[in-house]
Amino acid sequence: MIACAGFCLIEIRGGTLSPAAFLLKGVTLMKLGRRMFLAVTTAIFVSVSASTAFASVLQTNSSYAQHKVSSGKFPIHSACMMPPQGHLIKIGVTGAEQMPQESNTWAEALEAVVADHLKARGISVTSATNPLSSGASGDEINGVISQVQQKFKTVSALMYKKPKAIAKSAYTLGDQVGMLPCSENSDILVFVQGRGQVLTGARGAMTSTFGGPAEFADLFVTLADAKTGEILDLIQLYPDGDFFSHPDICFGPDLDIELASKNIGSIPRKAKKSGQ
Repeated sequence: MIACAGFCLIEIRGGTLSPAAFLLKGVTLMKLGRRMFLAVTTAIFVSVSASTAFASVLQTNSSYAQHKVSSGKFPIHSACMMPPQGHLIKIGVTGAEQMPQESNTWAEALEAVVADHLKARGISVTSATNPLSSGASGDEINGVISQVQQKFKTVSALMYKKPKAIAKSAYTLGDQVGMLPCSENSDILVFVQGRGQVLTGARGAMTSTFGGPAEFADLFVTLADAKTGEILDLIQLYPDGDFFSHPDICFGPDLDIELASKNIGSIPRKAKKSGQ
């Protein structure tokens, strides 16, 4: 440290900094460290695939529907539920581990929540695995489902980055969706995806005391035209509470709000009272 003209300079690796510059440098490094921490935890804990990783921190619920859906020009009375996808990770003191069995159970619960709330809005629901009157075998249906799911994986990686482009009809799964037996009698295909992070007791105690990873979950519900494959809407929900044990309580009310706000189903949103 060298005194000069009433103030001091701090020597760092052969250079000098004023006290103000030194403090600013320290704050900048702290911010950089926090950003690096958030980036690393997002990539590791939120999703296995970096292309579909999401940070639920500070996110708000949203829906990106095409105007023809929210305006009622594309009425939705029937839905075909695609096989749901769930991904849960458990964070402990020493690291993270996958939860495949719990993930499958949670995915089925999320599908049931979405299906029930669609039915509550007057939408009939069927499963993509149902052969109906097509005469198709289970293997044939599963083969088509696999193709559609693979296409959805590719499209969703782009869609999640730029969801506002849905309004411009930017994303489609292609007319291969018409090969699904349920397509003929359905207006939309419904894709349900959930991602969550839970903490062990010890990790939770450490987070409470020293900070660190927290528990959170994301639910993504995508609606696609059952005939053309065009993506019509993406609903993103970021709840609080016990999302694993009580998914309907955590996701249901918010899902109702988003469905109603876009006029999805036969129950129209309430008109504003005069004077409002």
